[in-house]
Amino acid sequence: MSNDAIVLLREDHKEVRRLFRAYRESAGDDAAREGTVERIVEALTVHTYLEDELVYPKVREQLPALAGEMRRAEQEHHVADLLCEELSRMSSGDEEYDAKVLVLIDAVERHIEEEEGSWFPQVRAALGRKELQELGERMLGVRETAPRKPERAGVLHRVADALEG
Repeated sequence: MSNDAIVLLREDHKEVRRLFRAYRESAGDDAAREGTVERIVEALTVHTYLEDELVYPKVREQLPALAGEMRRAEQEHHVADLLCEELSRMSSGDEEYDAKVLVLIDAVERHIEEEEGSWFPQVRAALGRKELQELGERMLGVRETAPRKPERAGVLHRVADALEG
């Protein structure tokens, strides 16, 4: 597998989409749905952490014209993190469970389309192969210690925001 940052992000996107399909196909099987949601929450928590901590700062540095899009993407991550945090405390029997999962799926699918269709090509052109490889190597290293539970991710984001503010 390539260590190119964009390739790694696209692989994450493929896995998340696969999990979304698995959730949709598991109707009527509460245990399967809950297990799939646990994997969705973990995958999204790791992915948003890597983007927020490594990718988006690099994009802002190299492509200042995309700074506004990066701020919006971070807010989309914040919403996904909140939904993941709520889902991690719920069970499939809760009245709002399925609705929250479907809202999360819809929001993340739109976010992925925006990233892949709009700014990935711009980032690839601006950073080039070597820099994307280096960023990908950092992502692989950080992935091992990245938060896997949304509560921890939310705390880390709040701490980072407090340090910046």
